[in-house]
Amino acid sequence: MKRILTFLFVLCFVPLFQAQWVYQNFDNAVGTFFPDPSVLNSNFYTNGPTAFMNLANDPEHIEGTGSTKINYRVEAYDGWGGYNVRTTYTPETIAAMPYIDFSTGTDLKLKYKVITPATVSQAGETFIEFKMAEYDDDGKRDLWLHHSAIDLSDPSGTWKEATIPLKLDANNTLGFTLQFGDGDNELQLHNIKAFEIAIVYITGGSSVNPPTSTGTVLFDKLELVGNRYNPFQTFDNAAANVFSVDFMSWAGAGASSAALSNNTTDFVEGTASMQLDYTVNASQSWGGYLNMTDTTFRLPSDFAERTGLVLYVKNANPIVGKTPKRVTMRFFLMEKSTGVNEDWVIEVPIDLETAGEWTRYYLPLKMDTVWTDPAGQKRFPQNGFSQPWWSITGDNTFNLESVTGYKLELSAGDNTYGAVGETFTGTLLFDVLQQSGFQFADNEPPAAPGNIFVVADQFTNLVTWEDNPGETGEKYYVYASPNPITDVTAKGVELIASNVLGGIQVVDHLLRAPITNQEVTFYYAITCKDFAGNLGPAGISSSVTNVGRGVPVVSQVTPAFVADGNLSEWSSIAPFVIKSSDGTGTIQTGFTITNDADCSAEAYISIDSDNLYVAFKVNDDILVPTGTFASYELDAPDLFIGLYDSNLGTHSTYLRGSTPDYQLRFNKTSVRNDDYTSELDSLLIEGPNYYYGELFPTGYVIEAKIPLVDLATLRKRPDAAIDTIKIKKGDKIPIDFGINDNDGTSREGLLFYSPRNNDQGHNNPSLWTYTWLTDWVTGIEDQPGVVNKFSLSQNYPNPFNPTTQISYSIANAGLVKIRVFDLLGSEVAELVNSEQAAGVYTINFNASMLSSGVYFYKIESGSYAEAKKMILMK
Repeated sequence: MKRILTFLFVLCFVPLFQAQWVYQNFDNAVGTFFPDPSVLNSNFYTNGPTAFMNLANDPEHIEGTGSTKINYRVEAYDGWGGYNVRTTYTPETIAAMPYIDFSTGTDLKLKYKVITPATVSQAGETFIEFKMAEYDDDGKRDLWLHHSAIDLSDPSGTWKEATIPLKLDANNTLGFTLQFGDGDNELQLHNIKAFEIAIVYITGGSSVNPPTSTGTVLFDKLELVGNRYNPFQTFDNAAANVFSVDFMSWAGAGASSAALSNNTTDFVEGTASMQLDYTVNASQSWGGYLNMTDTTFRLPSDFAERTGLVLYVKNANPIVGKTPKRVTMRFFLMEKSTGVNEDWVIEVPIDLETAGEWTRYYLPLKMDTVWTDPAGQKRFPQNGFSQPWWSITGDNTFNLESVTGYKLELSAGDNTYGAVGETFTGTLLFDVLQQSGFQFADNEPPAAPGNIFVVADQFTNLVTWEDNPGETGEKYYVYASPNPITDVTAKGVELIASNVLGGIQVVDHLLRAPITNQEVTFYYAITCKDFAGNLGPAGISSSVTNVGRGVPVVSQVTPAFVADGNLSEWSSIAPFVIKSSDGTGTIQTGFTITNDADCSAEAYISIDSDNLYVAFKVNDDILVPTGTFASYELDAPDLFIGLYDSNLGTHSTYLRGSTPDYQLRFNKTSVRNDDYTSELDSLLIEGPNYYYGELFPTGYVIEAKIPLVDLATLRKRPDAAIDTIKIKKGDKIPIDFGINDNDGTSREGLLFYSPRNNDQGHNNPSLWTYTWLTDWVTGIEDQPGVVNKFSLSQNYPNPFNPTTQISYSIANAGLVKIRVFDLLGSEVAELVNSEQAAGVYTINFNASMLSSGVYFYKIESGSYAEAKKMILMK
């Protein structure tokens, strides 16, 4: 990148006028804006079993026809408090949702009214966090958080307004801070897709009789205000001396006509809008038109750095004519990058047949293609610009830096829709034509990093390099592989460090080997991504041979499991040792562990086709397994594990599906399936599959047998994806352990197996370390997986009304069908009919459309078929 540009969030232009856009009026928002049901007593992200955040459409309003009522009960279920969250998206819907461009404004404004002020059972602070979910082109999310000024204790009973500044600020009450960053961690206001609303209660909490905060608030009119960029046309006094009108005067009696005037009573901002009273005459065989060209246009210096334009239009008087659908509104940009005039056109998606209020039209500044409608008429795109099909000129490349002007056009299409000579009349108002979005004009990738040097140290390689000269704000990505690297995305190439800022220039690569210390050889590659987001080629190192520390593996020896605290059945399985005294464990910064007797552990891991087996022997001189603490503040170990081959890729966020990541916490009464997006407090409870007991004179022991089908399917969030667990001998398994130590007053000690965890492994698996399944075997392809059988489980619950779950496993990839039949053998539902990989699956069946009775469900895959009976009881 040859120059450094300033991102949109630090611009400080203070406008003299305010363009406003009501993004969400909250009329009937429940079920549309918020996809959740109107009443939900167990929110996806709720902390606490009786907390809720119920939504309802309410007739009271300050704008439009209604508002959204939020009735909440927050439980301080953790030591710091608790929260509830509502989202405008789900993981399944986000990909198809359109982008929202907030980059033209400086603030969001939200109207609110407190119906019932926050009532707390224990002194504390209750507030609302407003979050924006920003997604990049790869579907990676950055979640930005603002601590809003909404006063939930307001007793006035009147409508108030909260301002939400659209800017970065370390103080999240003054702007937005990054809460979770899976993308590039840069606030890009034209890439917003959805929102989250969190109600937070900060107080000393407990999982036993937790303190609560309750109340009710109304939301109405979320609008974008302010001008971040100076509009290049405000349409104030534009009618007299700004636009040149072409109304086909050459057609004589077949000409169109246009009357332009300044409307000083109906406008978006400033002092006036431009009113167009038009007549379009389709007097030619190809139709007819009228257009208006801005004669005062001057290209803004940073125009090529924008992603879109915004135009405000109001259809004051709907179009009148015999076949009005043949008339469209077009927006032209003219450019001359090659010395030849090129027209680039987008269709403005306005409904000319319906009168409307002021509408904000977003015109993406990107290339698109002409399409043909069902009647066979060619149409310009609405999501980008294309050249007219009758005039392809120049280099046919959309060059924003060479734009010379723009014009607005009403065009009547050819005789496909109507007859020659038809005329069409109406009135339109125009106001504010403004730039939006942000993109770098720089498209030049950086050079490959040079002078890569590797220093072999004890069980580690220190990788260093030279920063790219001429780059500022760039980031580096470091890869390692036991084979020469020609493609950093190839199988077996591990990303060992990402987003390394310029100036750091060193990464510590921990070396591991299965079971015993042994020589390992690695090649390294480093890429650079410049501040504009251009990714350069990789710099490559030669091979380096060093000694990797021998570590235990995930065993495929199945213990003769008995949940009794006697670990004799684990004697043939080598334990993972986590101690600060010998470097196998790392004390988290800010915590204290006096010695191994204070906190250390041995952990045993085994897996077979049906279960994950886990055992811990923990040294702890003061045992606090229960009490009024959060689950992580009690004496309890955590297992972080990814049940997939990390040679296929590492994760910087928890994933589900075919590469699932888990965090399991082993408390005294239950095993908790816990990560930062979902949790289940009782994956296992004390009984034949789980034991937590004290050791004499100090410490405790844990034994757990966890069914893989439960691990893959049981979630607190009902919308969570179903996992496919398929691992094989030799797979490189992501893993880590965390030992929480409470000595009576709080969690004082925190010990991790991975020296890189830094208490962030709960949301970033790339910070874990790794081991192998049974042994390190290279060159193995497609060996039988852990889940390697066909099976069909009994539906649960059974009987049911009206929903139930059906679990099944597939040994080999192929077409899977699951159908439901009545007692006469008639098919009443098809639940699955698709190609599926080998693995474990669970599907939901809603039988609300069926009557009570006995039904059969049948699975077919290749030569395998099996059926079971279920009972619907309404």
